[in-house]
Amino acid sequence: MKNYLRFFVALTAVLLLAGQGLAQGTVKGKATDDNGEPLIGATVLLVGTSRGTATDFDGNYVLENVPAGEQQLRTSYTGYADLTQSVTVIDGQTVTLNFQLGEDVEVLEEVVVIGYGSVKKDDATGAVNAVSGESFNRGAIVSPDQLITGKIAGVQITANSGEPGGQSSIRIRGGTSVNANNEPLYVIDGVPIDNAAINPGGFQAGRNPLNFLNPEDIETFTVLKDASATAIYGSRGANGVILITTKKGKAGDRPRINYNVWASVAEPVNTVEVLNADQFRSLVTSAQPENLKLLQDADTDWQNEVLQSAFGQNHNLSLMGGGESFGYRVSAGYLNQDGIVRTSNTERTNFSLNFNQNMLNNSLKVNFNLKGAFTKDRISPNGVIGAGVSYNPTLPIRDPGSIFNGYYEYPLSVLNAGTNPVAELEQTLDLNEGARGLGNIEVNYDLPFLEGLSVKVNAGFDINKGERSRFQPSTIRFQLNTSNPGEVRAENYTRRSSLVETYLTYDRPIESINSRLNFLAGYSYQDFKNSFPSYVANGLPNDFFGNNNPAGANETQLRNSVIENRLISFFGRVNFDVSNKYLLTATVRRDGSSRFGPNNRWGIFPSAAFGWKISEEAFMEGTRDVLSSLKLRLGWGITGNQEIGDYQYLARYFPGDALSQYQFGNEFVPTIRPTAFDPNLKWEETETFNAGLDFDFLDGRFGGSIDVYQKNTDDLLFTVNVPAGTNLSNRVLTNIGSLENKGVELALNGYVVDTRSFQWNLGFNVAYNRNKITKTIGDEDEDFLGILYGGISGGVGTNIQVLRVGEAVSSFFVYQHILDADGLPRSDRVDYNEDGETNLLDMYIDQNGDGVINESDRVVFGSALPDLTYGLTSRMNYKNFDLNFTLRASTGNEIYNNVLSGNSARQNVTNQSAPPSNVLVRGLLVDFEEPQFLSDYYVEDASFLRMDNITLGYNFPLTGKAIALRLYVTAQNLFVLTDYTGLDPEIGNRATLGLPELGIDRDIFPRARTIIFGGNLEF
Repeated sequence: MKNYLRFFVALTAVLLLAGQGLAQGTVKGKATDDNGEPLIGATVLLVGTSRGTATDFDGNYVLENVPAGEQQLRTSYTGYADLTQSVTVIDGQTVTLNFQLGEDVEVLEEVVVIGYGSVKKDDATGAVNAVSGESFNRGAIVSPDQLITGKIAGVQITANSGEPGGQSSIRIRGGTSVNANNEPLYVIDGVPIDNAAINPGGFQAGRNPLNFLNPEDIETFTVLKDASATAIYGSRGANGVILITTKKGKAGDRPRINYNVWASVAEPVNTVEVLNADQFRSLVTSAQPENLKLLQDADTDWQNEVLQSAFGQNHNLSLMGGGESFGYRVSAGYLNQDGIVRTSNTERTNFSLNFNQNMLNNSLKVNFNLKGAFTKDRISPNGVIGAGVSYNPTLPIRDPGSIFNGYYEYPLSVLNAGTNPVAELEQTLDLNEGARGLGNIEVNYDLPFLEGLSVKVNAGFDINKGERSRFQPSTIRFQLNTSNPGEVRAENYTRRSSLVETYLTYDRPIESINSRLNFLAGYSYQDFKNSFPSYVANGLPNDFFGNNNPAGANETQLRNSVIENRLISFFGRVNFDVSNKYLLTATVRRDGSSRFGPNNRWGIFPSAAFGWKISEEAFMEGTRDVLSSLKLRLGWGITGNQEIGDYQYLARYFPGDALSQYQFGNEFVPTIRPTAFDPNLKWEETETFNAGLDFDFLDGRFGGSIDVYQKNTDDLLFTVNVPAGTNLSNRVLTNIGSLENKGVELALNGYVVDTRSFQWNLGFNVAYNRNKITKTIGDEDEDFLGILYGGISGGVGTNIQVLRVGEAVSSFFVYQHILDADGLPRSDRVDYNEDGETNLLDMYIDQNGDGVINESDRVVFGSALPDLTYGLTSRMNYKNFDLNFTLRASTGNEIYNNVLSGNSARQNVTNQSAPPSNVLVRGLLVDFEEPQFLSDYYVEDASFLRMDNITLGYNFPLTGKAIALRLYVTAQNLFVLTDYTGLDPEIGNRATLGLPELGIDRDIFPRARTIIFGGNLEF
């Protein structure tokens, strides 16, 4: 053993001495552009190795320990052609080698990703917009979609709430559906994903399904907006497509380590102004002194008690580089972000890996992607936000001797009493824990027997596993009011999808006619399988075990759902470029989906587009010094929407719960519940027409585009009433209805200032969209008022929105209130018309003059959908400083203030069937004895201007070092300018299934104002 040890030590010493004896030298120099300007951060690589360095802020580099002799060094820089030069290295000496790089014409001709390929931006015939990393929004961003909020005309991204990682509503050129999903299709590195959120029955909405993807790993977002761009995705393209490309290493890149870190603090922007304890006692004393016995001596601001300062942190570490024929990137990240509602939190640990290899003289390319994340969320109950507004401010938070676990509550003998919001918040344990993995391998081979012909195979997977669980102990007041107090509810979820695609691409010039042909034909198979085993346990024997052990519960319900669907597709595309002036594109996709019955399982989705590079015509030659490029685009296509859920065309039966058993003598037998179905159900189809004009001035210093479009959706899915006995239920989802969207989009971008020391880039976009229902089931009936939906709090069964021909989706349907001399709505306690009665005729306009106020007198009063949306992005760089901000605005949309309508009436304190509840200070402006939920007074203008984010950064000049250091501070949601009297004028879609719920302000998790301090180190 000792002999082996001696031999190892001796061998090591010899190798070290031999290494020291190798002839080595140093190479230094400078990298500049054609004008002699230094290139900062250019890569200098010793060819044949992975050893390299980067230039500093003066363009200088130093590469040590280079073997003596003839060597080759290659320099690369984004936007410039790689340059390889030879140098003779002398042992122990330093030699100089300078590089002057020229612009890479192919790189500068911006390439955008499209479905199943890419195309030069100048050659795109569809409405395609790309946003890269340098233009992303900054801040404490959990959900990746927030990176591009306000960046693209016609793309409206609205967070459904302010909770960290909460779900979003994304509308590309308006919604094309009512009952079906309106969210776009996401394709991540070539893999279409299931972007449905995890929203189990009995739980409130969960988190954004994209949260597993680390924003730091994303390189570009590309949005396909019109049918000529999205029809290649067929039955999933009606709502647009968002292609996400993640960062990758490139062959020849030097190894680079990047560490990004930030810490954040968030505060509530404001709260609803309600009566304080003294004001509330005074109101109860004057309005209903009998209720004074239900008041206490405390002075509690319940909103402040449920809100908090929220802290967050994010760390991301990545290694990226490449060798002679391969590139790689690995990263790991950790995020922990609190919400401003107490107990809410999201935590994520993620990793990603990309490896790409070129072989056989670059004729064979292999690309491997893998991403994974572990997430853990604690979700606060939404009800506490509304309770924080309305709960009695004279009540204390705690009562050590109470049966409610030390929290103060009304005695159980007090009927219809709410629950202490702090008690519910602190005792409810609502958790979501999950893991998601997404990966694929792409193999591209240039076939040797025909130049320009290649075959590509893409195999991928998406696995999402986890558990959503909630524990509510028996000591919560509303639990003690049930027959079986204490509840544990849990649902495991497993979502799997597998993808196999293969397609041929032929790309060759036709020199005889100065043209180019690109042809693509392929096949796609994607399988989705989901399982949701769940249980609900009520009547817990004790609260000691939380949600870990429901054994011994008085009532237990066990269920398991296994759902599977499959999509098989054939697709093709032809691009024909004639003389670099005339561009023709045609696509077709044939989809077969198991979500539909045999009669409607297959559909064909075609598109065609034409582009004309007007600036390339001879008659435009004299204008090119000013008008660099001008292109006309015309497009048409048909896309589909199959996001309706599974098995809707089949008769289905579900087991009933313990409350729906049937008694036979002394035995209770579980029941089976049927659901309605339509065997002829098919996907919605959207036909789109688009005309666009792209333009650039002064060699691309200024540019933009303008688009005009119309989208017509037919076979619109509605849930409608059917005659009793004709189906398994009295309501069924079926195809009947049509919807239209018309719009105009304008996008402008350019450098206002472009000098060596100061650059200022401005981007502006504005979009107009008019949404209109053109057909519904009740059109033949003159008395048909429309399909009512949009349930509100406070009025049981009261709906505030309507679907009606000629009106937009999410239109508000209200009575028109008569105003008094002060411009306020008339009181419900005054006989204004002096007919001896105090009724609705005294308050509301009798629209049809029949002397009665009823449903026929309700009118459409605005919509939650905006007429115009705006975005303004500014990026400024002055020497080592940078200042970036994004402003967003929306006009023409309304919002229903359910917080105000539910907390404005004297009945809140005079009601004898429930304890008194608080009212808004603004609610006292009107004199309502009873809530007037259907008054147009509560529909308010929701136009706004929001400073989404603003960032100030500084890049430290580390002369002579291959290190880049940047520190920055960011403010999110810095201010909002609006006339809306509620907390926030921007309300997303709260509905998880069925008809949308847009623009109804109730129990919304408020957005925070966040300050972020961060840094980025690269070496």
